[in-house]
Parts: sequence; C-alpha cells; structure tokens
Amino acid sequence: MTEGAGARTGPRGAESLLDRIWDTALEDEYYAPHHRPPRRARALSAITMLAFGLLVATAAVQTRVGQPASDLERAAVISDIENRENLVATQRARIDELTHEVEGLRADADASGAGTEQSGVVAAAVPVEGPGLTVTATSGEGPGGQITDQDLQLLANGLWYAGAEAVSINGQRLGSMTAIRWAGESVTVNFRPISEPYEIAAIGPASMGERLRANPSGRHWAHRSTEAGVSWSVEESETLRLPAAPDTRLSLNQATKLQEAP
Repeated sequence: MTEGAGARTGPRGAESLLDRIWDTALEDEYYAPHHRPPRRARALSAITMLAFGLLVATAAVQTRVGQPASDLERAAVISDIENRENLVATQRARIDELTHEVEGLRADADASGAGTEQSGVVAAAVPVEGPGLTVTATSGEGPGGQITDQDLQLLANGLWYAGAEAVSINGQRLGSMTAIRWAGESVTVNFRPISEPYEIAAIGPASMGERLRANPSGRHWAHRSTEAGVSWSVEESETLRLPAAPDTRLSLNQATKLQEAP
C-alpha cells in the first residue's frame, strides 16, 4: 500500500495534478458560448433607425418646399398693399378734382348773382313771396292772459324750427338783427311798436303748420290757450308776400367778411 501511494505521488502524479489545475484555472462561465442578440431585436433596431432617418429626410424636404410658399405669400401681401396705396392716391386726386369743380361752380354762381340773391332772402334784405301760413293771436281776459314778448319769441322760433324760410310779425320782417322785446306798454319788433291782434306770417313748406303744433312752441301756445284764455289760430295760404327788413336792421358796423385763404 505504501508503494502504491508513493507511486501516485511520483513525477507522473505531479504532472497529472498540474494538468488538472491548468484545466480548471478559469470559471466555467468563461467556456460557455456567448449568445448573439435575437434576430427580432436586430430587426426592431433596424426598423427604428430607418424610421428616424425617414423623419429627418421628410422634415428637410418640407423645409425646402415651404420656403417658396412663404416667399409667394409675402409677395402677394406687398402687391396688395401697393394696389391699395394706388387706389387711395386715385381717390385723393378725384377729391381734389371735385373740390376745384365745386369752387368753380360757386364762383360762377356768385358772378351770376344767384348767390347774392339767395343771401338776400336769408338775410331778410329783399321782399319774398311763396306759400305759407299766418298765425293770428290775441290776449286772454283772465289773469296771465296778456301776450308777452317771450310768447312771440317762442312762436317765431317754433316757425323757424318747423321749416319757415321767412317770418314777419305785423309786417315787420325778422332778420338776424331783429329784436322782439317789451317796451313800455307794448311789444316792439325791429324797435317799432306793434299792437293786437298779432299776425305772424311765415313762408315755408306745407307741413309747417303740423310741425308747429307738434313742437315745443306749439305746445306752449296750446297750454297758454287752455290756462290763460290766449287765442291763436293758424290759416294756411297759397301765396304770402313779406317785405324786407328795415335798412337799420341790415347794416353792419363791426362785423366784416372773413378773407378766405387762397
């Protein structure tokens, strides 16, 4: 038995032991084969990379295609602005042309006397005739029934408001410088005393009487008639003749015509 043990521990046994140590120096896992990724994973990776490349290429193409569209839109906006500016310039030129035409017509009218005649009618400087109405008013007998200068002022203003183009009171034409006021024991118009019955004549449209009754002046006179017995009546006429205002109510001492700029 001693010889068998010695034989195993001899040179051959030592070589066998070294071989075993050499063969088992590395872990068993080192000798295991390394597995490659599955084919499905490789395919998914390839598809992902392909999709990413496709997106990048699409974005690049859209950027290059969209640039001409932006240039076209910008050019269209600029063209529209230029067209509108040209239209405004054309309209301004037309306005200037019409303004000069109107000024020429006014000059012709003034030269022919039409403007002067119209101004004379408005200023009460010339006699006039035309359709209109006459309001006849008398004082009431009760308390507060006396017709005052304020009553006549309201009546005249009501006629102007109703569309009158010329007004007179007892033959005194009303102009821009006419005064209706109470002086002493009577009413004065153009500083001339007048007495009852008061006759207020007005030239104007056919609707003047109806509009007079509906406006504040007409309501005032209706109230005066109900509360104080003041009498007033309206009579329409196809033709009325009104004189011009006195010269003393037409002359100006301070006001002068404003010189228009050339």
